[in-house]
Amino acid sequence: MSVVTLTQESHKNPDPFRVKYEDANLVLGPKPKIPINDELPVIETSSKVAIIGAGFGGMTVAHSCLTKLNIDDFVMFDKHDNFGGTWYVNTYPGCACDIPALWYSFSFELNNNWSRIQPPQFEMEEYILKVAEKYNLQKYAKFKTAVTRLEYNDEAANWTMYIRDLTNGQLIKHTAEIVTSCQGSLVNPIHYNAKGLEDFQGVYMHSAVYNHDVSLEGKNIAVIGNGCSANQLVPNILSNYKPKSVTQIFKSKHYIMPPVPRALQWLYRFLSFSFLGLTLVRLLTIAIAEARFPLYKGNGIFSNIVRRINTRSSRNYIQKQAPKKYHDLLTPDFKIGCKRMIYDYQYVPSLHDERVTITDDAVDHITKDSIVFKNGKEKKVDIIIACTGYDVNKSYQNYEIIGRKEKDVGKIWANDGGSAYQTVLLRDAPNLFFIAGPNSATGHSSVVMAIENGCTYFEKLIKPVLAGKYKSVCVKTEKYKQWYVDTQNELHNSVFGTAFGGCVSWYGDGHVNSSTYPYSQIRFWWEMTHPRYKDIDYEPLDNK
Repeated sequence: MSVVTLTQESHKNPDPFRVKYEDANLVLGPKPKIPINDELPVIETSSKVAIIGAGFGGMTVAHSCLTKLNIDDFVMFDKHDNFGGTWYVNTYPGCACDIPALWYSFSFELNNNWSRIQPPQFEMEEYILKVAEKYNLQKYAKFKTAVTRLEYNDEAANWTMYIRDLTNGQLIKHTAEIVTSCQGSLVNPIHYNAKGLEDFQGVYMHSAVYNHDVSLEGKNIAVIGNGCSANQLVPNILSNYKPKSVTQIFKSKHYIMPPVPRALQWLYRFLSFSFLGLTLVRLLTIAIAEARFPLYKGNGIFSNIVRRINTRSSRNYIQKQAPKKYHDLLTPDFKIGCKRMIYDYQYVPSLHDERVTITDDAVDHITKDSIVFKNGKEKKVDIIIACTGYDVNKSYQNYEIIGRKEKDVGKIWANDGGSAYQTVLLRDAPNLFFIAGPNSATGHSSVVMAIENGCTYFEKLIKPVLAGKYKSVCVKTEKYKQWYVDTQNELHNSVFGTAFGGCVSWYGDGHVNSSTYPYSQIRFWWEMTHPRYKDIDYEPLDNK
């Protein structure tokens, strides 16, 4: 446990802390491509543990291997050329942490000089690289590699991973006894697909594949969407890039909350002198956030009180800070929490800028230089920036998983819905662990905390296998199925994109919610630190 101090060099020169546009566009653009060249010889490698992803999840597993499990025989695979995951890739203007970073960071490496409570992307990446350097993780990383398939060998009790080198398409066959999938959910951008977009002669880009070489000065810009990315992008463009106009187009509304209180930043500064002080501020932040959890569940008295307080807070903020003409456009009529709440930084006040227009008019089609709405209105645009989010379910199925007895996990998910027991374990997939897997997200908490809890669960379950007492570990199939049924039933009674919540959101498709955790983070911590071993199968070394 230690304290990190940043040099803040990323503020002076953010470029080294951002993915190159060409690299991001290759694997995340409108036409992503994994190169294949089978004329090159197959490379065969192996390790005790394989880690898919080198963002917060992969780095936390690496830390667990080095400090908790005493393993240095592991390899990290990532499609990009550096650590950071979504914090390396998402570089649009204004991109920043949407919750307090003192909570959205490693609990074992707390930073004592965040420039603000919700620091910008490049500062988050600087922090990530600082931690990676401290633990010498570069030594274990294989960058610019994409995993395409996992196959389990029942007899050997190990996994064969099929991986492509993105620089030349060469196939790598990697064998690992244990695999952890840590790629997260913000992986596959949902690109805007309006009719006629292919004829647009201006510049189109998704916020997740942002091209900083494109000048915005003097341009008419259309921003599609109004989630967290758009909330951060719009005010930053207006303040720093001198556009001629910004037109924000969206279909639905979000609850926009007041900014995080400045008192938290003052308290953070006051207690940043030690790891203990930073931990106290972190715990206070967690406690305040967890107190909001009841608004997500049911119609009980306490739930309704918490829901009413937070709804009123959002509406009062909009009425006080937004132009009156936009009050209706910015005020949802569904239950708060049905979509992820947005903690504002500068967005709502920026709507007073005469250059910005927001509208929920439906788009009919796009011409070579304009957007045409269904009501007949037309808006000339030079640049379209899509803040249209991610395909969360696809993110968990970026590669094939063939488990024991040749069970295709992808087909199981396609038929039954994406799921993982306790968010971590798949049926028929021994020694495979998902970190920040299906149903691990929340509407009020930090995914980094969920990642660390998942790693605690991984550590506890895998130790008997590493000690040589058992061949493999896997969830019992009937317990996997029961977890899925119980989780979905519980989520149907929550606000997460349900009929009860009154909205449609990325949390689920109306039938299956593979995104959110149905209970409190206190319960999640308890479940991860106290595994139900009766739900788990350990395969004996000798099956005879």
